[in-house]
Amino acid sequence: MGTLAELAGLYIESAARLKVGIAALEARMEELDEPRRRALERDIALLRQMLRETREVGEVVGHYYDRSYWRGGKYTC
Repeated sequence: MGTLAELAGLYIESAARLKVGIAALEARMEELDEPRRRALERDIALLRQMLRETREVGEVVGHYYDRSYWRGGKYTC
């Protein structure tokens, strides 16, 4: 493991991969029948939540030592 700045970069890279994966799944939705489409929509909703949280944690980690950065209580003690 490296510095927090490097870790923040890894979070941002992971978020980019999640975004690409979500787009690929969304492109497949029209091919599916209704039950599978609904299941895929639920999966995509979870992936979007993961994407949002990955971005948020990356932002917090990236600004960990920045005193002027406002941190909400969501990912901090």
